[in-house]
Amino acid sequence: MTQDWARLGTKLKRARESRGLQQKFVAKSLTVERGAIYNIEKGAIKKLTGTINRYAEMVGWTPESLRLVLEGGEPVTVDDVERSSAVARSGEPAPAGDPGLAGLSLLVRKALSEGELIDSEVQSLNTPAGQIQVAIVARAQPGASPAQLDEAGALWARLRAALVKALDEERGGGR
Repeated sequence: MTQDWARLGTKLKRARESRGLQQKFVAKSLTVERGAIYNIEKGAIKKLTGTINRYAEMVGWTPESLRLVLEGGEPVTVDDVERSSAVARSGEPAPAGDPGLAGLSLLVRKALSEGELIDSEVQSLNTPAGQIQVAIVARAQPGASPAQLDEAGALWARLRAALVKALDEERGGGR
């Protein structure tokens, strides 16, 4: 799959502008020249750097958003995640305007809100019918001891490694 650097730059620029931030301010905050921000926004880059990661964080994107946008998806903002988490914790049905939780059953919403968060993972897959996203949330049982959390974390690490390997093979990276 090709990575769309121009699309990433455009999305970052729109996110910056929607927050009312000027290129000059972003550059100064990230301790780079304004031309670096210009180049990022024009897509004149070919790899993810610390500057791009900090830029994405500055406009409120989650760490996985850069990869999602490069692969043709949409960025996820920290605000979106916090809003979804608050809805999940409340046990209330998701508001109609929150597509992230609206279609989930009560059992899934309950599972998303209980127990200690171990990790979460979002993977994008291309299919003949279009792109799909797979979200996995790993939580330990409520009230888990530190030893149980360690055990659950180790199990999740093994499962995640197997999942990543399988997804890489599906994407053609395992050839």
